[in-house]
Amino acid sequence: MSAQNLAPSILAQQDGAPARINIWDNAILDEWRIPFGDWIEQAIDWVAVNLPTLLDIIRWPFDTMIRNLVRDFLVEISWVWIVVAMALIAWLTRNAKVAAFVAVALTICGLLGDGYWKETAATIGFIGVAVILCVVIGIPVGIACGRVDSIWQVTRPILDAMQVVHSFVYMLPFIWFFDLGEVSATMVTMVFALPPLIRLTNLGIRQVPADVVEASRAYGASEFRVLFDVQIPLARPAIMTGINQTLLLAISMLGIAAIMGAAGLGRLLFRAINNQNAALAASAGLAFFLVAVVLDRMSQREGTESTHFLKRIHLAWKHRRDPEVLIPDAEESAVVKHDEIEVFAPISPRERLAMGLSLIGAAVAVVSTLLPWSIDAGKMSAFGRWSDASLEGQLTGQSFGGLDPTGGSWFGIVVLGLGAFVILAVIGAWARPGRAPRWLAADGAAIAGICLLIVTCAHFLGQSVREARVAPDAVDPALGAGMYLAIAGGLIALIGTVLWLRAADHSPLHPLPTGIAWGRLIGLGIAVLVLVLGMFSAWSADSRPDRALTPEALAEAEARALRIEELKRLSEEDPANNAVYAADLLVETAIARKPSTTDGISTGGSQLGLWALVAGLLALVTGLPAAGVFGGSEQRRWRWNAATAGLGLGAASIAFAWIFTHVRSGDPQFLTGIGAFLTMLGGLIVLASTMSVLKEFRRAKVYGNPLDVETEADATTKVAAGASM
Repeated sequence: MSAQNLAPSILAQQDGAPARINIWDNAILDEWRIPFGDWIEQAIDWVAVNLPTLLDIIRWPFDTMIRNLVRDFLVEISWVWIVVAMALIAWLTRNAKVAAFVAVALTICGLLGDGYWKETAATIGFIGVAVILCVVIGIPVGIACGRVDSIWQVTRPILDAMQVVHSFVYMLPFIWFFDLGEVSATMVTMVFALPPLIRLTNLGIRQVPADVVEASRAYGASEFRVLFDVQIPLARPAIMTGINQTLLLAISMLGIAAIMGAAGLGRLLFRAINNQNAALAASAGLAFFLVAVVLDRMSQREGTESTHFLKRIHLAWKHRRDPEVLIPDAEESAVVKHDEIEVFAPISPRERLAMGLSLIGAAVAVVSTLLPWSIDAGKMSAFGRWSDASLEGQLTGQSFGGLDPTGGSWFGIVVLGLGAFVILAVIGAWARPGRAPRWLAADGAAIAGICLLIVTCAHFLGQSVREARVAPDAVDPALGAGMYLAIAGGLIALIGTVLWLRAADHSPLHPLPTGIAWGRLIGLGIAVLVLVLGMFSAWSADSRPDRALTPEALAEAEARALRIEELKRLSEEDPANNAVYAADLLVETAIARKPSTTDGISTGGSQLGLWALVAGLLALVTGLPAAGVFGGSEQRRWRWNAATAGLGLGAASIAFAWIFTHVRSGDPQFLTGIGAFLTMLGGLIVLASTMSVLKEFRRAKVYGNPLDVETEADATTKVAAGASM
């Protein structure tokens, strides 16, 4: 198809009146589809093609332990040795009574038959490998979480996702990467069973009395000895409970492991269900129950109250997200009640001036979204919808506001939301200082103000379709008054909120840890690496036939179309070589249908990934004083953390606005890429790294006895009475 023949079809698409969309019609959901599945598929394909060595390294410990411990050892040796070894381990870790029970229970499993015994041995080995690897990973991670708050803040949402998301969701990627069998089944089991061990280890370390730790340090103990001689021994009950809960959850995953091709008693139960074999189900079920009880009793610590096994399984599932309630002899912290009242620090004149400036800047930004952001064509929306590129000048002379799909779209919506948040923060803090919702304060306003300016600047600096040479014939959109007003409002709001942050009288609920927060710096480094990866990954995947309107791209597409037609003709004329022509035709067709991807930095795209990375690098710079690298007071670290949070939220908001701009108005064959998702993830990691400090700060309070502290109203009354006398 030539360029001349292509133009009428594009114009017909542009001139056609858009259908009226009824928000109550479910069909509108297809117009706003978020291509999350396509992002994940892009990432999986990239990993499978580019990182086979890394996948082999990850596979190696699982494959080695399963092959050596399960297939070549437990399944092959005599059943007597396994019974004796398990009973001896139970005697050493528990007592003679548990050892006798273990011996009898495993003997019953053996007496069911040789086939059942081999699956019993495989089950013991499979569970053992999963739990051993969970212990190797979970206890060090739990200790790090217990000692470093920033690591815990990053790890906790990951643990929540591991426990909330059903295993069927992440089962398929493991099968794609590591095939069906014990390796992928062990990995899925670990994902599900690992979180309780990390949570309880973290809790055990944190529950060690602070005076004991300080006493050991006062006597000259190094941090190594404090950890291994004080904290870990005192946290042992919680760690053992975590190991027991991990083992119970691993046992409950044997059925899903059987679906993935793992050997063991779960496979017999799965076969019995498929074949409706009651005898097989009964025998395998008995062996399954006995093995589960044996492993549970062996992993319990001395002094644990006896509880029915099925109830313990039920409790493990019920408290997957709060396993700390299962720690025996856990003491609730006493609640200290005071008869004091609290009075928040009043707002100073300097603070009121900064709040007023913030209010003006936010109001200007909000008003800017109602004014034109682009003229003659769309800017960001044109990448996903050719009609917004103003081809043939059909949009020339038209202007589009900040909330219009062809104008600012979600960039304008984000600016509107951030401006409204700053306004609410000023009103709330002014009317009820210290009693407004937590984030309607100086730090919340500063985060929103920084993010507001970043989003407006990204839209201003990002390339248009014409600048990116995607459509050289397109009209370069002119920026409207609303765009310039948004930048001005963002700059005023930034100055006002930063001054407000400096003047606000806030203090932490608890003293901040002294020293450098290395965990937070590591988290920021990881976030920047994710932003770099996001910048170089695909921000768009364009499958439209007319995806590139440059003369070179059109000529290439026309040449490929002619080549396909020629291959079809040769295949018909020369049937003897039909296979050769068919293979070439398949390759040419695949290339023609392959989406055209654009990353976040190349000149062929909007280059928003570059500006998101700039925000991330600035966050890394501000993160140094925020982590205490240069010392400073607690208030100074709080202010730097607020600045870092604003930069991280700004980077995430750029990607968020890009994604939803094209979800809102992009053509169905134009999808945002995995790079935008990674950029949004990196920005959120930056934001999360600051939360542990920001959550500690509230408006400063003045405490006193109710008889000694006078309220502002009382003081005003006294002044008025004195003036009237």
